[in-house]
Amino acid sequence: MLAGGYGAAGSMAYDPALSAGVSSPGSASQQYDYTSAIDPALEAVAPSSAAGGNSYQSSTPGMPNFREDLKRDVQSASPYSSGASNSPHLRGGASHISPSSVASFEEDAAYTTSTAKRTIAYLLDLGGPAPPRSATDVTQSPSMLDEVKHLYYSIYAPGLENFLESKWFSVKGLAKLLEGKPLLEQFATLLQQFAKTSQNDAKEIAYTASVEGRVVWALAGMVRATAAEANGIKEFKTVPSTDDPVEASNRLTVFETLLTGRIASGNPLTAPVPGSTDHHRLRELEFWYTLANFVCLPFEDPSSAKETDDTLAQLRNLLDGRENRDVLYSIAVVRALGQRVSEYTDSDTPLHLDESDNKSKLLVAKKFVADEAAGAGTTNVIRRLCDLATRSWRDPPAAAAAGATPSK
Repeated sequence: MLAGGYGAAGSMAYDPALSAGVSSPGSASQQYDYTSAIDPALEAVAPSSAAGGNSYQSSTPGMPNFREDLKRDVQSASPYSSGASNSPHLRGGASHISPSSVASFEEDAAYTTSTAKRTIAYLLDLGGPAPPRSATDVTQSPSMLDEVKHLYYSIYAPGLENFLESKWFSVKGLAKLLEGKPLLEQFATLLQQFAKTSQNDAKEIAYTASVEGRVVWALAGMVRATAAEANGIKEFKTVPSTDDPVEASNRLTVFETLLTGRIASGNPLTAPVPGSTDHHRLRELEFWYTLANFVCLPFEDPSSAKETDDTLAQLRNLLDGRENRDVLYSIAVVRALGQRVSEYTDSDTPLHLDESDNKSKLLVAKKFVADEAAGAGTTNVIRRLCDLATRSWRDPPAAAAAGATPSK
């Protein structure tokens, strides 16, 4: 979803070869429909047909409706897939940015075996410096504001909703986005970066992906502000609402702890209670609660190896064919096994991988996350978050090893 530039009328002109099927709702005179140019299964939304009448189904007020014929039940391209899955994920918009192999400007950097303990700010900086702030006031540009709203609802809200399994981003996220001028400025910078990125420059494409990664992380963090306003109070007895900000915020914290190699001091998530809700919701709660237990374990302590492996096995049995869980489980595998075993070299990689072998399991997990970052991921959100995961496995530059502090 790289933009081709702004036209004279102020609306954004899209290159069909790069578009994820996004239209420009702010331009009444020109509507774009790229469903014929790309795989419709990658579409989250599409413009209504001029002759098709109301082709959209019901939705949240103020939110573009989602065409039912474009909602595809797709299985994750996961190495952990099983035929038992009946809870597939939905694609929430995708781009053709494929930056994983060039996610950093240091293409020849070696990879570590285990997850390094680094901050999210540091991982973001590995993709390149933060871009200059946009001088455009989005609130004073109706066409750009419409563009932001549309991209949020068609690309980022569905992607975040699928990743954290929370409807807060689709139901309440836009209001929070529009409250904060700094985040709108950051979004404007992303739009401008899309517009000037050349498809012939691999490093520029990688940098644009890293700019998008900063926006994705900032958008994810909006729920923390709402949770803070609620003072962390859970307004439920047994099962949180599907758009509960406290639960979503805590899930984001669990993911951050997983990604940065740190150990949590406790489990903040809702414990699943058998019979309290439907089967699929119960397994969702159980997966996240188990993941939160996992990041509490001292994984580098040999005495915790059995408990770590047992918790991984529990996670493995709760994947249910969902792409986000496959990714989270894979990152957990690298965290658990990376410091125990050495990695395969090109000369000793077996033709057939055995998941019961830790060395093979580590290779499968890393390759899956790297592939997701490189383009296999079905949403921009999951690609950018997988970018961060792969950066956590990189050897630190000399400045970092010497104690330099990354920019915030």
